[in-house]
Order: sequence, then C-alpha cells, then structure tokens
Amino acid sequence: MTPAPHNWSETAAMIALWYATSIVATNTSKSLEMDAAVLTLSQLLIASGCSFLLLRILKLKPYRPMNSREELQTTSLLAFAFMLGFVTLNAALRHMHVSLVMTLRATEPLFTLALSTIVFGTDDGLRRLVSLIPVVCGASMSALGSADATLAGAVACAASNACFAARGVLTKVIRARHAADNYSLFLHINVIGALMAGAYVVVAGAAVVLPESMTILVINGVAFWAYLQLSWLVLARVTAVTHSVCNAMRRPVVILAGWLQFGNEITSLNACGIALACGGAALYGHLSRPPPPPPPDRDDEARETLV
Repeated sequence: MTPAPHNWSETAAMIALWYATSIVATNTSKSLEMDAAVLTLSQLLIASGCSFLLLRILKLKPYRPMNSREELQTTSLLAFAFMLGFVTLNAALRHMHVSLVMTLRATEPLFTLALSTIVFGTDDGLRRLVSLIPVVCGASMSALGSADATLAGAVACAASNACFAARGVLTKVIRARHAADNYSLFLHINVIGALMAGAYVVVAGAAVVLPESMTILVINGVAFWAYLQLSWLVLARVTAVTHSVCNAMRRPVVILAGWLQFGNEITSLNACGIALACGGAALYGHLSRPPPPPPPDRDDEARETLV
C-alpha cells in the first residue's frame, strides 16, 4: 500500500509524539510495582476506554464491527497473542533494566521471519536471515555485558517476541480476509484482550494490588494506547520500510530515556550491543521492502493504447 501524500513536518511531529508516548509507557511500566498480568489488564482496560471514546462517543473515526464468526475467532486469537505479548514484556521489565529488555526486544524480526516463512513462505529468507546476524550478535553482547541479565527475564523477552511475531502474522491474515480498519481492529483486540487478561489474572491467582499513585497508572494506560495507535498513524503516512526503520530507532531512544530515569550502568559492551542490535533491525527493515513491480510489457502497453 502506497502511503498518501503528507506534510513531512506533521509526520515528524507525529513520530516524535510516538517516541515520547512509548518512553512514558515503558518507563512507567517499569516503575509501577505491579504484577505483570494485572498491569497488562489495567493497560488494556484503559486502552479499550480510549478507543471506545474515540470511535463510539466522539465518532472521530468510523467504527466497523466484526461481521462473521471466522473474523471473531481470528481476532480473538490475535487479541490473545497481543495480551500475552504484553504480559511477558511487563514480566521482563520486572526482572531486568529497560536497556537490556529493549535490546533483546530488537530480536523480534528473527521470530517474525521464522513464523512468516512457515505461514506464508518467502523467496529471500536467507538474505533476511543474514541481515539479522548483527541483531543476534548485538543482543548477545548486551546480555553478556550486563550484570542485570537474568534467565527469567531473557525467557520472558523471547516469549514476548514470539507473541508479537504472531500478532504481526495474524494481523496480515485478518487484513487479507476482512476489511478491518486499524482503529476498529485495535478496539476489538483491546476489549477481547482485556477479557482474556482478566481470566488470566483469576486463573493464575495474581495479587491485584493497585499502586499508591493511580495517576501514574492512568498515565501509563493512556500512553500505552497512544503509542500503539500512533504507530499505525505513522505507518499510514510513510512506507513500510520507513516505519520499520523508525521503529528500530525508537528502541535506542527508549533505552536512553530508561538510563536517564533509572540510572542503570551501560558498559562499552552494552553500548556496542545496543548499536548492533538496533542497527541490524533497521537493516532488516530495509531488506524486507517489497520488490518493485516489473515493468509493463510493451505489447500490453500497445494494447492499452489501442483500447
């Protein structure tokens, strides 16, 4: 899909807001001393309220309901991957510093490539795999150079990456089969995800302990909704490759903000690992761009001219 023409100053401002809300969501998630599943439930409930206000109360965007059982089933599966991805991400933030979590999150394209190859197949999987070598090396260097690294945190990051890879693949499936728009789909996965997170909290017997500052909890939920919704808005304005590179560059910005707020030590090995991982992710986004369409056949052009 070719993005519509846009004002670059407006797009730059939107990217800056995307980064800023991402920093707020990540750092407040780290600072809130809550169970990972309970925090995710709170985030999904607040995000559901924000999307409901946008679509159903203010009617700033048209709302499209789900139209079939098959769409509901696929959307529910997407919501489960979305919910579990943030439960495991919040769990990783409980165990490790923001800088290490975000560096390990940069390996998500590796999981996405593996899952996409299984589901859709690909002709250039080897080229993409080679481009991910810097990501893997960088994440490994950062983990080895950090005293904050824990097995539980690394496993949580890997599970989060697998869930978000599944989210990306399922989103492509839904768009291919149904005319789901980004705003309505986001509302659906937040509402269904909140129901699933609530069931998860009950079954797991998680301690529902609210933080001392409810203001920070609300800010966290609104920022969570805003940065994810802004990601879609930026994608609508730029190419998929540009969006992928922007997303890769978002992580070092979040890492820097986490370091400024929480003050965890970043060694030279950590810094090299972060640069490799984030740069490799940007390279992967560049190599993942779709091939240009083939030039039209001259005979076809002649026939079109005659018609």
